Amino acid sequence: MWAATGDPETSRELGLRGMVNSVVLRGIDGTKRAWGAYRAARAEAGLPEPALDRFAYAAFVYVGDTNEEGIEVGSKLLWFLNTSLKQAPQFSKFLPGRMPAEMAPQVYRTKPRPGETRVARPADGLIGMTAEQAIQRQIMFAGNPDTVFKQIMAAYETLGGFGHLIFIGRSGYLTHKEAEKGIRMLAKEVLPRVREATRIS
Repeated sequence: MWAATGDPETSRELGLRGMVNSVVLRGIDGTKRAWGAYRAARAEAGLPEPALDRFAYAAFVYVGDTNEEGIEVGSKLLWFLNTSLKQAPQFSKFLPGRMPAEMAPQVYRTKPRPGETRVARPADGLIGMTAEQAIQRQIMFAGNPDTVFKQIMAAYETLGGFGHLIFIGRSGYLTHKEAEKGIRMLAKEVLPRVREATRIS
């Protein structure tokens, strides 16, 4: 069974249950916190160390012939962040379970009290992000095949490995032809190299 969360408390519970922890667009730091909590919960409970197939990392991916094409076309994937993450205030304020209970009083205010910081959903920090910023945060892998391979492997090494890469390769204003090309190039030019580089002997 899989569950998508970057919340360390929930990741701990997934670790105790041995479920796959899929982290979606939280970047390296958020993913490290979640997977660290997963591993710690298992260790504290005396359970075996989790295999890499218990971890899934999701990112936007676009492979072009050149770095310029990969970034230009790949930037269209960010429609997901810049459009679909926006929501009316009532949907982020009044849904039970949306925020930790201790944050609720601040969430219901229209403005924070003097000296307090505004409470925001983790996703709010992604709205308005450029392709370059997304690549820097390692929530997007875009460029030519060599560049994308190196970007994926850098994330893999930094995180201590993962068993699943969930790629977001079709979103927003990508044409069918662009999406098909990016997915085909990922499958033929990048993933075989990733499989070879991450093979456990």
